Amino acid sequence: MFIWMGRKWGGSAFQGSHLRRQGQRSGFHNHIVHNLLAQYDFGSPSNFIRETYKRETSYQRPIDVGKKPADIDLSDKSTWSKYLGDQAAYAPFLVYFKDRIEKIGWRETVSETLFSGTALADDLLVRLYGGFLHPFIHLGYGIEFEQPAIVAEGLAMMASHENWIGELFFRTEEAVKETKEDTSSVTLVSLLHSIRKNEKLRMTPEWNDGNKVKSILQRASQEIISVVKQYKVPLSQVEIDKKVAENINSSALFTGASQRKDKEIRIDFYYMHCINSSIFLSAYMNQSWIPIESKARILEWKGWLDLAMYASRRAPELLVDDIRKYVPKAKDLSNPWLNIIDRGLKIKDDGHAIKLIRALANGERLCRGYQNHEDQGFVMKGDMWIKMAHMCMDSVETPGTMWARSVGFDEAWEDYGPRKKY
Repeated sequence: MFIWMGRKWGGSAFQGSHLRRQGQRSGFHNHIVHNLLAQYDFGSPSNFIRETYKRETSYQRPIDVGKKPADIDLSDKSTWSKYLGDQAAYAPFLVYFKDRIEKIGWRETVSETLFSGTALADDLLVRLYGGFLHPFIHLGYGIEFEQPAIVAEGLAMMASHENWIGELFFRTEEAVKETKEDTSSVTLVSLLHSIRKNEKLRMTPEWNDGNKVKSILQRASQEIISVVKQYKVPLSQVEIDKKVAENINSSALFTGASQRKDKEIRIDFYYMHCINSSIFLSAYMNQSWIPIESKARILEWKGWLDLAMYASRRAPELLVDDIRKYVPKAKDLSNPWLNIIDRGLKIKDDGHAIKLIRALANGERLCRGYQNHEDQGFVMKGDMWIKMAHMCMDSVETPGTMWARSVGFDEAWEDYGPRKKY
């Protein structure tokens, strides 16, 4: 019996999710766990969670697709290179990590897998950021809610993803070592503007590129590395806490402010993953068993990937006033978050909307102490968080394609109408 949060009423849905994985043309991401845990965190009753589970299983398939656990022996880690990045090896990796967790514990399993300082651990940490950060998110849920089965899923998902983004991480680390200039005060927001101003970098991605981040690494690697290397995280818990808040703030900013003046409000699907994943930075940073060097590295890599993601959609102009001055559809008479959460829970998507609402509510809370530090990268402040949450809900409730994709391109906006006024 899968025990979830110590309650039987939620267990059956999560057990079912644990035995399935999502089949997609471009990957396999089980969003059911993300959706249900976000709903649980907002206080949804058990019957509501079960209904969501039943609806979301329609596009899932069993995990025993591809190689079966008996076909692969993962006891010798020197053989892992043959299977890493192979989606068909997900099931064997899941069994391996479940067995390992049962033997030594989930914290110890994560620690030896990702933070042991070996070449394999470094390679696996890279894969955590694959697939638009889905392994990062899935493992983050497991750590936040202290659920061993979800931790095992996250590690197996990580092992089954590609590691090409490691080129950005490792080359940037080498560039940082060679840099004598102190850039510790450089903010993520200032680097977003640097990317926007760099015409070669901004214009490198093409609409027809299948992987736009990879296209930047292939055609403008020096340009992107010259920018992202300026973002550094000091080895101090106080500074790490501040950098977590800054990352949440900047990812929310470029996700919400990447709009078109003549078009209705829409949120970019790819940028959204940067803010949705940011909530788990606290989950990783709050673990006393993760070395501070590893915490800084996790945070730096997240910042570097966010910057590359922004560049990959042609770094659209950030219309910050679209957030500051947004007039929402709903007129709130009391706590505005209650209305937003209720609407978010009723959206019948695969959980992206409610995850975004949860991430924004978390951002408002964590960034509250930096309201007067816009010069330090904290542009999102005050009621901008709830206004962006309204932007999200007003847009996803509007008929049409729910999320825009690659909003720096004209093509991304062709099917959307003019700006709505409420």
